[in-house]
Amino acid sequence: MCNFNLYYNGELVMEDVMLVEKLEEKVIAINLFGEKKEFKGEIKKIDVNNNEIIVEG
Repeated sequence: MCNFNLYYNGELVMEDVMLVEKLEEKVIAINLFGEKKEFKGEIKKIDVNNNEIIVEG
């Protein structure tokens, strides 16, 4: 299983992310425990080797 850490504007804001969805100007992330967060911005990078998702807004 591959869990990601989500960074928003350079700051770690969410761990164990399992799902990321882009809807209009928002990025929606849901972690392993069902916690959901929304961020205004764009997905800039997904790094599978380091398990990172980079979002900038």
